[in-house]
Amino acid sequence: MKYKNALCIHPQRKEISDIGIVPPLGLEHIASAMKDFVERITIIDMRFEKDALAFIDKTTDLICISINWWHEEKEVKELINSLPKNITTIAGGRYATENVDVFLNDCPNINIIVRGDGEEIIRDILQDKPLSEITGISYRKNGSVIHNTPRSLSRVMDNIYPDRSLRRYKYTVKLQDLDLGVEWDTISSSRGCPFSCKYCDFNSNPLGQKRNWSARSPESVIEELKTINAKYVGFTDDNMTNDLKRMERICDLLMEEKIDKIYFINTRLNIAARPDLIEKIYKAGFRVLLVGLESTQDRMLKAMQKGFTTKQAMEWAKVLNRYNFFIHGYFIIGNLGEKEDEMMQIPSYAHKLGVDTLGLSQLRIRRYSPLLDVIKDMPNYHIGSDGKVYSDEYSIERLKQIRRRVTREFYSIPHILRIIKKAIILRALTPSLFLKGIKGVLFAIKKMIQKKKKRRKKLNSVKASA
Repeated sequence: MKYKNALCIHPQRKEISDIGIVPPLGLEHIASAMKDFVERITIIDMRFEKDALAFIDKTTDLICISINWWHEEKEVKELINSLPKNITTIAGGRYATENVDVFLNDCPNINIIVRGDGEEIIRDILQDKPLSEITGISYRKNGSVIHNTPRSLSRVMDNIYPDRSLRRYKYTVKLQDLDLGVEWDTISSSRGCPFSCKYCDFNSNPLGQKRNWSARSPESVIEELKTINAKYVGFTDDNMTNDLKRMERICDLLMEEKIDKIYFINTRLNIAARPDLIEKIYKAGFRVLLVGLESTQDRMLKAMQKGFTTKQAMEWAKVLNRYNFFIHGYFIIGNLGEKEDEMMQIPSYAHKLGVDTLGLSQLRIRRYSPLLDVIKDMPNYHIGSDGKVYSDEYSIERLKQIRRRVTREFYSIPHILRIIKKAIILRALTPSLFLKGIKGVLFAIKKMIQKKKKRRKKLNSVKASA
């Protein structure tokens, strides 16, 4: 083997979500793809570690680093530039792919950047294939940077999934900053999405290439689930239920193998058109459904190309509510042309649908978003440096205020009690966990009050200086 000791690094120190630390699944897939070509592999997560250099010794001859998010860009670059210059360093991940020239310019330690899916590419590199023949990479040669042609998107592989024996940490659920001590895990059984919602660019790869839906076999998914110890498992698939026959086969195998877990999946409401499958999905353990609802207005849904109306959503929700699913509904604040009173209909509309919790996000546009062509013809709309969309009428701050109002109106005391009751029925809430949850809620309220005081202090300071 050419390489003896590889160190795989997840560089971000802060989690981008509030629900706990999510396993670095992409990096773990890369590590699994490397196993036949490297004698020893170590995966470290900087959310748990203080010093990456402590894991480098004289035998370390390969470093792989996965960069997926924009936050902490400066800190990530500092980490990369602290690594020994004599060790081959390969970077990858969505954010590195979108900013290849930036990272190659700012991080002279990086030898190669893998653009897009990395499992096949890393194998080509480790097998010493000439870099000039490897599609999908950018690399240094004689002081120059070479960008090879993009690699065609291949189907998802059945035989590459995380080797959890390499994992050094337990990933647990958090409520704000309170660790609830509940272990959870994630799994990827498919990639891509067959739909073309206008606001979304996750159905393409970071290079703007259309990502057709591709899935692992049901048998492969079951084999990986057998290696997962956590009771709660989230599927990272953009649309887990795209192929209903495949979904039914997965359910059948789960019940045959008696794998007893609670699963979280992204799905579309139209699965309710198959009541027989809905019952099987519930029995197999798929209890938490994450559903993109996006807007309360039919004209918005049509403009987004969501493929359903609010009336259809109501009809499908009635079918789902025959079972005790926990439904998390995603909505967008600040859709193009949407008014405040329409955004404020979210709480009542979501309650009617039987939604348990809300995922509220501000409209954001990335580099290859289909909405870019729409916004350029709307001079009153603007895109911030972080990709968030705002307008002359609805500033970033005003949209934040609307979001807070929607949250307050949705989470009434009766609704919170309903959530607690459902969580108990789903076996997601034990007495000890309930007490921790109460502490977490009180802690969250305390933080919210502190934030309000800071905003008020800042506002008063601005007024005083005006």
